[in-house]
Amino acid sequence: PPHAPPPSPPPPAPPPWQPWPKPPPSPPPNPCLALVRPRSNFERCRYLAHAKLDRSLLMFSNLNEVTLSSTSLVAANLTEATFQQAVAHDAAFDFADCDDADFSGADVRRSSFRNATLREAAFNGAIIHRTNFSRADLRGASLIGLYQAQSVVLDGANLQGTAISNSWLIRASLVGTNLRAAVVDDVNFRESLFRGVDFAGATFVDSRFDFADLSGEKLDGVVFEAGHLAWTDLSGASLQMATFTASVGLTQIDARGADFSGAVFEGATPFPFSPEGR
Repeated sequence: PPHAPPPSPPPPAPPPWQPWPKPPPSPPPNPCLALVRPRSNFERCRYLAHAKLDRSLLMFSNLNEVTLSSTSLVAANLTEATFQQAVAHDAAFDFADCDDADFSGADVRRSSFRNATLREAAFNGAIIHRTNFSRADLRGASLIGLYQAQSVVLDGANLQGTAISNSWLIRASLVGTNLRAAVVDDVNFRESLFRGVDFAGATFVDSRFDFADLSGEKLDGVVFEAGHLAWTDLSGASLQMATFTASVGLTQIDARGADFSGAVFEGATPFPFSPEGR
């Protein structure tokens, strides 16, 4: 008979049972962490996201354009450090020393600066949506061009003598905030809440308080130059010796129980609202 084909080889034996493969070894530490020291320059190593840098010493360091999202810098010393254009959203700077630090153009939305010292710090052009500055010391800080600054928390913050200009602090919370002698120019406080604020010696130039809640506040001697107060709640507020220049718009404000004793309306119509205040 013709030659039969050779028999097929037997199937290979199944491999011996193996446990679930072990996970790969952990990657080496972030090389950028080796630069965490005073006067460090992160220009060539810009990734510190999710790092735990509590109590780190980074004073005088260059952290410009570094990614610091969700990084913890609690109680760190960041004196005169620069964070220009840094991506630092959801980061923790609580109790950090940030005197003279520069956060200009940085994205610090939803970050926390609670109890931080930020004297003479700069946040010019920064993104601070929902950023928490509760009880932070911002005396002498520069807050200019904050157009992305909704729902900022400034409860208990010290802004004495601070310059705030060209900003939109919409729906901000200012409870127990110190605005003594602050100079506020072209700032939109629409729908913001003011409670127990120290307004002594404050000047508001070309600023808006539309739909803001200033009820019961002590605004004695405050100067309003230009600007707009529309549908503002001033019920029960004290505005003794306050000054309203001719270019201040007062529209549909609630002045029930407000005290305007000695207030000066320099050409402004004093009662284009419900005139139940004194």
